[in-house]
Amino acid sequence: MIKSYFAENLKNLRKYHKITLEDLADAINVSKSAISDYENEKFSPSLIVCRKIADYFKTSIDILEFSEILEKNEKNELILANKESHPKQILEAKEYAEVLEKQKNELMLELRLQKQKAESLTLQMRLQEQLKASKLSEIELLKSQIILLQEKITLIQK
Repeated sequence: MIKSYFAENLKNLRKYHKITLEDLADAINVSKSAISDYENEKFSPSLIVCRKIADYFKTSIDILEFSEILEKNEKNELILANKESHPKQILEAKEYAEVLEKQKNELMLELRLQKQKAESLTLQMRLQEQLKASKLSEIELLKSQIILLQEKITLIQK
């Protein structure tokens, strides 16, 4: 199981930025006691709150959760204990997400092609119906002509 550094990182980031519990709580719209509970691992914040915290400190949720933040340097950049800021599982998850996104795009293209094919077949069916109606009208016209010709033949024979 991967160790979570969230509580420790939250406490350290707040310390590096010289931010009080109350200031952070106001900034992300939670209670001061909630921030304290997150830092003391009494309970974990929701994903929405995690995003707000990560955005507030201009970092990612992945770094907050999986990387040990040691301190900030003079350029105000985070110094991480592990140079590779994302554990292997996070990198694999990102690669998998990219594969899924590619598959999604391929499926969306396939769906569009299938919709176009269905529209084409619908149009072909309409054309066939029109052709059928036209042929039926033509047959009715020919029947009428046959009847007229039969009447003419009958008149001529008399």
